[in-house]
Amino acid sequence: MTNSNRLYFLDNLRAFVIILVVVLHGSMTYMAYAPTWWYVLDPDNSVIFTQLVLLLDVPIMPILFFLAGYFALPSLQKRGVKLFLKEKFVRIGIPWIFGALFLAPLITYMIYFSRRIPLTFLQFWATDFWGKMYQQSVYWFLGILLFLFIGLGVVFSQSARLRASTRQISIPTRQPFVVFAAIMALAFFALNLFFYIDNWSHIYLLVFQPVRVPLYIGYFILGLYAERHSWFMPDGFHPELGPWAATCALTGVGYLACRWTSAAPDVLLMLITAILFNVFCLSALVAGILFFRQKVNSAGGVWQSLAANSYGIYYVHPLILYPLAYVFVGISLPLIVKAPALIVLAILLSWGVSALLLKKLPVLRAMF
Repeated sequence: MTNSNRLYFLDNLRAFVIILVVVLHGSMTYMAYAPTWWYVLDPDNSVIFTQLVLLLDVPIMPILFFLAGYFALPSLQKRGVKLFLKEKFVRIGIPWIFGALFLAPLITYMIYFSRRIPLTFLQFWATDFWGKMYQQSVYWFLGILLFLFIGLGVVFSQSARLRASTRQISIPTRQPFVVFAAIMALAFFALNLFFYIDNWSHIYLLVFQPVRVPLYIGYFILGLYAERHSWFMPDGFHPELGPWAATCALTGVGYLACRWTSAAPDVLLMLITAILFNVFCLSALVAGILFFRQKVNSAGGVWQSLAANSYGIYYVHPLILYPLAYVFVGISLPLIVKAPALIVLAILLSWGVSALLLKKLPVLRAMF
């Protein structure tokens, strides 16, 4: 921790998770049993990438919601509701609206283009995109996040207790983690009775995975709670990494085994999967924070640039990754070389676009 008291390890963790988002999306091109709608599918694939996708898909978005909640209340108290929401609309709302209306159709058209379906982009945009192919690509996250910030702003404006709240030092026992994981698992399980675990849905304005909606809200609130109780701060709660890392590894393997089973998903298997999913998710969050607090807690060099450009990398990487993946389909390389080459190149190019364009151009740098 530096004299500025900035939590660099959380900035760096967020940047690392964004990199994992690119790894996840790149790996889906090469996974066996990939979703049939995925933007670009390479006939050269492996179950290794399927397993990687299943694991990465669990904690990365809840971690981002947690970090958003963690930093939200101090900003809200400092700026007030009006300025806070104005800033969020500029930094999140405008990029979300532009991305959902103009970039998501281009990205989604890669599904048709990569399969040589004879439909021009304009025909696609005017017909299928607004029907069976509607999605918001990665920009769905911004829409959900904006609504969470708006909800927080409304609650803050109505709650004198929340407005007057100050950061307290609280060292929790195991109980709040068990309770939180149990609530998340039960909500996950209940929704999984009606929706498949990986299904997407939308109401046009918002796009989401129904089974994971409780996690979006739950981890955002957990972030608010953690910040108010000084978790992971120098004077607050910072448990041993070992038990959390071991729990993460064991439940991750267990969850993977449940997803990999050929048995028909009965209620008991769904309940076990829900428990393992949510304990793995929570332990990955805590273990990740503790690891970065110990090992990557500075603002120097590469991490400083990655942290500053993580939002931009998230925003532009689909525009770079999927066309590159299409080009790579025609390149004959061993899969162990091709997949990492695609992912690394996409990260570097997205990083460059963010640093040289999004962070430099007058209008865009106010957002990114």
